[in-house]
Amino acid sequence: MESFDLQLSEKQLTIEPQDNGTYRIMEGLDKLGVIYPEPSDDEVVWNTQDELDEGFVRQVGKMITEHNDNG
Repeated sequence: MESFDLQLSEKQLTIEPQDNGTYRIMEGLDKLGVIYPEPSDDEVVWNTQDELDEGFVRQVGKMITEHNDNG
């Protein structure tokens, strides 16, 4: 999978899909963290083991899902 860019508010983020199903979130050369989807009963829930805001993780995860669905 190739990296792709997302615009979130004023932030230009680069999303780097990893072979293990996680996504590395970059802002410029800075790694913000890694997020990953977990299936739930009726939707995909996005999580992280990094110190990222839950709302940010949810928002970026939703954008990744939309990107992948439109891919």
